[in-house]
Amino acid sequence: MQDDEFVYAFILDQVSSEERFDKILQKENGKSYLQLAIEAAVDSKPDTGIDLIIVLSSSDSVLDAASELGAIARMVPGFFDIDSMIKTYVTDNGVMIDPNDDPFIIVIEPYTRDIGYPRALSEITGD
Repeated sequence: MQDDEFVYAFILDQVSSEERFDKILQKENGKSYLQLAIEAAVDSKPDTGIDLIIVLSSSDSVLDAASELGAIARMVPGFFDIDSMIKTYVTDNGVMIDPNDDPFIIVIEPYTRDIGYPRALSEITGD
């Protein structure tokens, strides 16, 4: 990625059933999946150019943990698909993204720590 392109990393706490509620806070080797995903995003910065890490969840406990780990934390319905969760975030009145900018979005899968392929925000929002 180029240094002049802004890159957002999104870690999404999707809930497909009650069994998965707050699963992202369960630990693997002493660290929560959330913490491991945030660390993966930070570690990938030389390759991805990630500038900001955002955690989207419908759980206050997940959002509190994300804030404590230094990520931006925002409440969105967790039963949405990935693109809908991101659209909900970027269209919120409290989010300041210049409409003339078209930053890149990278999704980090919290359980495998897979780093998604960068996509322009306009690809997600349809603008």
